[in-house]
Formats: sequence, C-alpha cells, structure tokens
Amino acid sequence: MATSTVHRIERGEMHPTVELLSDIVTAAGARLVVEPQPDPAASLVGLALTIRDDNLIESPVTVVRHAAELVSRFMTADRETRGRMIAADPPSTGDPRWDAFLAGVAEWLASQAGVPSPRWASRPKRFLSHGWWVSPRRSLRAWQFAGTPASLQKRGVYLHRESLVNV
Repeated sequence: MATSTVHRIERGEMHPTVELLSDIVTAAGARLVVEPQPDPAASLVGLALTIRDDNLIESPVTVVRHAAELVSRFMTADRETRGRMIAADPPSTGDPRWDAFLAGVAEWLASQAGVPSPRWASRPKRFLSHGWWVSPRRSLRAWQFAGTPASLQKRGVYLHRESLVNV
C-alpha cells in the first residue's frame, strides 16, 4: 500500500473500507475485529436492544436519558432518516411497560416531524391495561400527567415531554 494512502487516511481525507483497514491492521501484525453494538440513539430498535441487552428494565433514568438522546438526534435528522429511525418494529424489551413506551415515543416523534406513525405502534401489545408512571416520584405525578404526550397517555405511560428533550 502506498504511504500516501495511509497519510490521506490519517489526515481524514480518505475513508477506508473495512477491507482496506483489515489490510493495514494485518500488516501491523494485528487482526481487525468488527463488533456492532446497539446504539440507543440511532433508532427505536437500538433503544429496545439496549434496554433488553443491558438489562435496563429497572433503570428508568438511564432509559429516559437514552430516549432523550434519540429524540435529539431525530429532531436534527433529515426526513428520510427520521422515517428510518422509527419505522422498524423494535423487538420486545422483555417488559410490556417499555414496549408501550417505545410505541408512544414513535407516535410522538412521528407527529412532531410530520411523518406517518409506524403501523407497529398501534398493535395491541403496545398498550398497557393499567397506568404506569415512569418516574417513581409521587410528588411529580400531577406535573407528569399534565405534560405527558397524548401518544404515551393513551398507552397508559406517563412521562413529561420535557424528560424526552435533551437540555
């Protein structure tokens, strides 16, 4: 490989393929290992996988923080990317509460962006039969109820919209 190619990669002028990176790493006496990890801010699928795989079911603060990161990325994305971020049916998190939460967030984001709400979000398994307050703080319930987006309320999930916006 030409030295100029390596130099261009180092300066950020060239974005190498995985094959080229593998060649460089092999020449250096190592092996390139690519291990994709779920990105909770990339899409609702990534968020669902993170909740399930990182066992965050009982960590509402962490999940809400990840959801806020997703909302932030969604709001700055172009229309096509926004559609992709919410279109795919996320796998079950293992907890019907978080599954309903994901559907409510999907519908809320769709309405905010003026894109169609994904069909998967309307499935019966994405609704709770009893209300669930994401935050355990009873003193915040009136505020949470008043500020919960309708798409979450109708699923029985209560979380103020400000919790989903990165500050």
